[in-house]
Formats: sequence, structure tokens, C-alpha cells
Amino acid sequence: MARLHTGVLICMTLALWGCSKDERKDMIYPDKNSTAKITQYTPISGGSSTELSLYGINFGTDLDQIKVTVNDKEGTVLSSNGRIIVVRVPQNAGSGKVKLKLRDQEYTYKQDFEYGYQTVVYTFLGSTKLDEDGDFSQAKLSGPRYLKWSSDNALYFVEEGASSADNYAAVRVAANNKVTTLLKASESTLVERLRAFDFSKDQSTVYLTNDNNANGSMGFGKMNKSGDKLTNLTALSVTAGLTAVAVNPATDEVFVGIYSGGKVARLMPDGSLEPVFVVNSKNVNIMDMIFSKDGKTMYLSAAYNAHSIYRVSYDTNTKTFGSISVLAGPDANTTGNATGSGTAARFNTPGQMDVDTEGNLYVADRKNHCIRKITPQGAVSTYAGVAGTSGLQNGNALTAKFYDPEGCKFGPDGALYIADTWNHVIRKIVVE
Repeated sequence: MARLHTGVLICMTLALWGCSKDERKDMIYPDKNSTAKITQYTPISGGSSTELSLYGINFGTDLDQIKVTVNDKEGTVLSSNGRIIVVRVPQNAGSGKVKLKLRDQEYTYKQDFEYGYQTVVYTFLGSTKLDEDGDFSQAKLSGPRYLKWSSDNALYFVEEGASSADNYAAVRVAANNKVTTLLKASESTLVERLRAFDFSKDQSTVYLTNDNNANGSMGFGKMNKSGDKLTNLTALSVTAGLTAVAVNPATDEVFVGIYSGGKVARLMPDGSLEPVFVVNSKNVNIMDMIFSKDGKTMYLSAAYNAHSIYRVSYDTNTKTFGSISVLAGPDANTTGNATGSGTAARFNTPGQMDVDTEGNLYVADRKNHCIRKITPQGAVSTYAGVAGTSGLQNGNALTAKFYDPEGCKFGPDGALYIADTWNHVIRKIVVE
């Protein structure tokens, strides 16, 4: 009986050894000294940051010896186990060949990669509510609400605030990887609730509006600009409720928007404000006004009693305005978030605006928590954010979330920068 058991065990052992031997014969082990071979990659389409898996053998695992390009633009190699390389598609790669370079050998996959451009939202600056200067990774913002880029590629912005309870207002600048506070309302008797600003044509002067209904003895003033420094705050007007300012890029004239009554005035050489037109008869509240790059069109965003975007022509030779018209919105105290054309569109407290190279207008639609795009014909669409839903979420523009965004301005890199006020951050919207 014992012999039988022993025989069975020997047979079973031989059988298992045979199976194991057969399995090993079927397996393929990479030869580290052999030439690499490629097969395929997945996925074959995507956008920026898509992770591709490149399949083959004898790739090696030293990432310093592995280079992958998509349409001749280098991607970021994330990992390799010798048979699968994972690489991230670079921004703006475009469609084209996927190439793998291992040491001195280059391999090209047969299937072209199809690149799909998408609009993506990132956080550019800030994290939690606090006034803290420092490098970009450490700086914190309390409530950015209005921003502009200078000609030397520095980002200036106004922080919300009207009392010690909300850290007062401030003017700050982000340049050379550092955020610096230039003007603190808490340290000035002239201003308390700063609202907007603009640069003179030669960038030597900054004009500022202050809502002195909050506090402060200045309604409108100026500062000298040298590099990224602002000095010598000087009051030009004590008029209350000034919330918007725009310098005509062609004539260098300065115009001021008066919040209550929807009035626009021109700054005269003697420092007085000359009334030039009224938006309408409904006592609208002007939130922002800007000129087109040629100085021949002014756009205005208005909130209460309007919730609309207006457009008016300007003759830079005679220095006169034409008739004002509604570009988009109800021209009434009616809010909503409907897209559409002209008066069919709805906004809720539209704020700062900017114009792209094709004449499209972009508006921070504050209480709708989104960014709207308006064509020259007045067609309104949601460019970024989920209309009517607040939050803080990056990613695809139409699923990203904002919380009371009020600032909106294109940067020197072509990206659209957003002052996301109550998320206490500045966001960046890019097409990649």
C-alpha cells in the first residue's frame, strides 16, 4: 500500500513538473540584449494630459533612456515595466505620429494619434481665504474681484473688502513668481472699497475707482506706476459710487462709470468729470466698461435694473459717442441663465469683460457662477462653468465650477484669467 502511495506521488510530481515545464515553454521573456519591438498603443485619440499605453517588448525600465513624442512634441513618460510604457500627451500636441526613442533607436507606431482640442480650467493662484504675499505656491488671496495685465506681463488685481471684517480692499500684483501687495485700504484714508482700475496708454499711470459710499474721501484717483510698483496715491474726484474706469487705447482718454444711475463721464484736464451719456432711464448699476482694441467701441456690463451687456460706438476723431444699444440681455431687472441671442439671453450680475481677437466678448456672470461668451452678433453661450451652480472644480470648462467669479481678462499667453472671488483664487482657462 505504501509503495502504491509512493508511486502515485511520484507520478503526480512528474505530471506537475511536466505541466510547469510546458507552461514555461509557452511564456516569452524579454531579452534585455535584443532589439525592442512595438505592437500598438491605446487610446488612439484624446487631448492634453491623455495617458497613452505603448505596448511592445524589450523597452527597458530606465525612464531616462525613453523618449516619446506625439506629432513631434515630447510627452511626459510616467512609467515602464519593459513591455508597457505610459506617457502623458503634451499640451497642444496636435494629431500625428507616435514615436518611441530608446537610446539610439527610434520606432514609429503605424496608427496616427488624433488630438482633440478642449477648453480646460486650472487654478492659477491662491488656495484658501487669507491675505498672504509670497511665491505663487504660497500666496493666498482673500477675494480677488477685478484684474488686468500690464504690458510687462504682470497681473494686477483688486481684492474685495470694505471693512476690517473682510480684510479691507487691496491692490496686489503677481509677477516673477511672487505676489506683492501694493496698496492696502486699511492703511489709507482715501480709499476703503476699491472697485476697478486701468492703465494709461504709456502704462505710467494707474487710474482707480473707490466706492466711497463705504468709506474713504476719494471716489476716483490715480497712482504712478514704475515697473511693478505703484506710488503716490492722489485723489482726483470725491464723487461717490464710481465703480468702473476705462482708458481709450487709441486716444488715451479716461472714462468713469457711475454705479448708480448708469452714467458715464470723461475725465477732463482740470480733474473734473464731464457727463457724456446715460445707459438708459432705469437707474442701472454699471459693473464694468471696456473699449475694443481700436478704441472705436465701448462695452458696458450692468447689473441691477439691467443685467445686460451694452455696446456704443465711439468716434476717435471727433471724440463723440453714438447711440447705445443692447448687445445681450433683457435691459430690465430680470435675471436668469438662459443662452440665446440678444434680449433672449439672461444674466445675473455680469461683471468684468474682455474681447478676443475675433471680436467675441467674454463676461464673468457673477451670480450665475459662470463665464459667458457673446459673439459680435449678440449670440450668448456658456464658455465655462455650470450656470446656476457654484463650487470649486477644475477640468473640462463645461463641467468646471466657480463661485461668484467677477474678474475676466485675457493674459499674454492667450489664456483667459478669472478672478474667482469667493473661491479666493484666480483661475486660468486654456484651449489645449
